[in-house]
Amino acid sequence: MKLCPRMHPNSRTAQVCSQCGSRELSTPAPRVPLWLKPLMLLLSLLPGFALLVLSALFIVAFVRQLLSDPNALAPLMSVGLILGLAWYIWIHLPGFFRKLIHKAITKGGKHGHSKH
Repeated sequence: MKLCPRMHPNSRTAQVCSQCGSRELSTPAPRVPLWLKPLMLLLSLLPGFALLVLSALFIVAFVRQLLSDPNALAPLMSVGLILGLAWYIWIHLPGFFRKLIHKAITKGGKHGHSKH
């Protein structure tokens, strides 16, 4: 999709805005290959799935240790703290990347629309 300065949406092949007639249209993002979309989805879900599996294994080990020898829980508690920190990072990281990408796009957009 291409946008004019008034943010009217136009097709990728448009030369002139269909609503206001402006010839200043943005450059559309490159097309993403079809095979890349599922791969990117898999790669984005893989760390979360691994974190989920590690957390389940941790809970099993923690309960087993709690039932057998509750006095030796200190090492497992350290692992639990690290897992908690990993979950915190996993939950907040996408927002950070979204903000970073948005800043990069708006900076690039300001340089791309300068008039000669």
